[in-house]
Amino acid sequence: MRYISLFSGVEAATLAWEPLGWEAVAFAEIEPFPMKVTAARFPEMKQLGSVTEINGAEIEPMDIITFGSP
Repeated sequence: MRYISLFSGVEAATLAWEPLGWEAVAFAEIEPFPMKVTAARFPEMKQLGSVTEINGAEIEPMDIITFGSP
């Protein structure tokens, strides 16, 4: 499964799903601390920033969109 994570936080979902072989396509987060955590844990991951600025045509194909809106 390939997914995008919106309102990613520190990205606990990816830590849980990696052993299952699920692959994150990108993260979307605007808070500085969680962005630093995910950048350190997943340096190759595309960071999309605010969900209000995402253009779906510019994102790789995925199977699932996951989110934890505040």
